[in-house]
Formats: sequence, C-alpha cells, structure tokens
Amino acid sequence: MSQKRPTLRDLIRAFRGALYLVKGRYDQVKGRYNQALAASNRAIELNPEDASALASRGRTYWAMERYDEALADLNRAIELNPEDASALACRGYTYWDMKRYDEALADFNRAIELNPGDVWALAGRGETYRLMERYDEALADFNRAI
Repeated sequence: MSQKRPTLRDLIRAFRGALYLVKGRYDQVKGRYNQALAASNRAIELNPEDASALASRGRTYWAMERYDEALADLNRAIELNPEDASALACRGYTYWDMKRYDEALADFNRAIELNPGDVWALAGRGETYRLMERYDEALADFNRAI
C-alpha cells in the first residue's frame, strides 16, 4: 500500500511547526519559559505527533519545575521516538528532581546506551548514583563526563 503524498499545505504546516520549535528552543535557552511554552504549543498544534516539539515542551516544563506536565510530554515524545537520547536524559532529570532515582537511572542508562558520549546524561547518572550512595559508579561517570 502506498503512502499518501504530502500536499503543499502539509509541507507548509510542517515548516511552520519547525519554525515555532526553533523559536521555542531559543526562548527556553534564554530563560523565557512562557514564550517557549507558547511557541511549543503552537508547534504541537500544527504537528501533534512531532516528537521533537513534545520533547522541547517537556524540557521547558522541566525547567519550570512542572514535573508532571514534563513527564506527560516526555513520555509521549519517547513513545513516538524511542531513540531520542536527549528526551530520555531530560526525563531522567525529571525523575531525578522528583527523587525517583531508579526511574532516573533507567532513563540515563538508555540515553547513554544510545549516545555514549552524552556528557549531560553521564553527569545526571553520576549524580543519581551519588544520591543513591553508589559512590564508585558515581565517580566513574563523573570521570568519564570530564
């Protein structure tokens, strides 16, 4: 069965969603979380199944300490794209902030499996090990991250 060919309208919609996604990420980096949410919301309205837009909004919610909303978006993003190491690491940090260390560790492990050089995930896993008083493993991850 052949796939439906995208129309010009579909392509424009996807492009507009990508522009909102870039704007949201920029606002997020600048600490303008309300603007980042607005841009991410618009990207998701245009492309509801865009894993990147959901992950971006999840990262913004995480930065705002709105952990339940962050988890909802990150879970959906990972469901849509299970190979997104960045979304997994962010969900790991979300669990970490919620003191759900076993779940954080599982996400950090998977993120590192997908991207062994991900310093952000290595540092998160190292800190999770430290909080779990698994000091040798924490030190190994910190050294590797450095």
